[in-house]
Amino acid sequence: MFRRKRAKGTPEKPEKAEIPQHPENPPPEPAAPADPLDLRLHEPDDAPVHLSMDATLRMGDELAQAERRLGPAHEDVLQLRHNYAFFLCIWSAAAPPGDTYMLDRAIPLLLENLTYQSATLGPHARDTLLTLHGIGSAHLSAGRPAEAVPYLEQALEGTGLSPDRDTEESLTWREKLSDAYAEAGSADRAIALLEETVAGSRLLLPPGGERLEARKQKLFMAYRAAGQLPEAIALCREIVADKERFYGPGHLDTYIWLDNLAHVHHDARDLDAAVACYERVIGGFERIHGADSEEIAYRYHNLAIAHLEAGRPERSLPYLKAALAAREHTLGPDHVGTLDALIGLISGYDQARRIDEAIAATERLITDLLRIGGPAHPKLPEVRTYLDRLRQALAEDRPAD
Repeated sequence: MFRRKRAKGTPEKPEKAEIPQHPENPPPEPAAPADPLDLRLHEPDDAPVHLSMDATLRMGDELAQAERRLGPAHEDVLQLRHNYAFFLCIWSAAAPPGDTYMLDRAIPLLLENLTYQSATLGPHARDTLLTLHGIGSAHLSAGRPAEAVPYLEQALEGTGLSPDRDTEESLTWREKLSDAYAEAGSADRAIALLEETVAGSRLLLPPGGERLEARKQKLFMAYRAAGQLPEAIALCREIVADKERFYGPGHLDTYIWLDNLAHVHHDARDLDAAVACYERVIGGFERIHGADSEEIAYRYHNLAIAHLEAGRPERSLPYLKAALAAREHTLGPDHVGTLDALIGLISGYDQARRIDEAIAATERLITDLLRIGGPAHPKLPEVRTYLDRLRQALAEDRPAD
């Protein structure tokens, strides 16, 4: 009844911002007269661009005027339409969850561009591929992965015609298609494509780089979610080695990934390996956060559970006590997390056959429940039944007079 499952730790999902690419400024005409040197100290190059909603909506008016003046398929009109759709997609990030109004306005604009670009430039022209990728990305952001996949597949197929497949852009597009496969429920296809992305990133990007590490972490999460534990363990070890190399063995990020490694060892039932990782994590977190922090409480609990599952209840007890003390310190005696830690300690005493201590801890639990919820607390009957069973077991264990 009182056996608690260990808490599941997962790496933070990495996020990245996509930065629009701008064409390089054209070089000056060779015959142009030399101008005096202008350092333009009053106009820094990194001055921020303020994009208001009104400015974005005015782009729609400019597009309508350009269409009337130049025609819908003119090169300048295609660029205006693309920019308008692009900024609508940017503004969609500020919408409430589930609100796809901006995206639903952007997609028809991109589809119109795609019609003209496919007819005039061809299906594999760069502008056509960019538009395909934009449509797919918009559908994915709107929560429609099934609609996104065909466009993202066509865009990636076009980049595959290049002699150099492992450009940063093509890797980014593979990752995006992998995301769409994952959200559409095609985990195997998502993992295969993400493996390609990581392999290409290892060749193209510097070791320890933020983008490479984010992709490896995403692949680790995909392996674990799919139950591919040997692959998850191998990759997690690599990530831990990266953290140790670039941040040091005592860095918080190193301990966080050691904690993830402990979890996948635990999932794989390699309890001794899990215990070794948990112990190192606890040592690090005690130095960084302190022994009474909430950050370390559930890690004490997980280490204790690993010992219990390995048949070592006595070794679990110090960590169950430490978890309870940390929860009392950070959450207070009446918090549900503190009560959970107390239940875990009762279970540890019971499995170690330390019945007297299990009874005392269960009596404390009843007192806490009465204080929190009164005599009508819904858990009291169950806990009292458990206490009666403990008392009966204690009586049976004692020799008769």
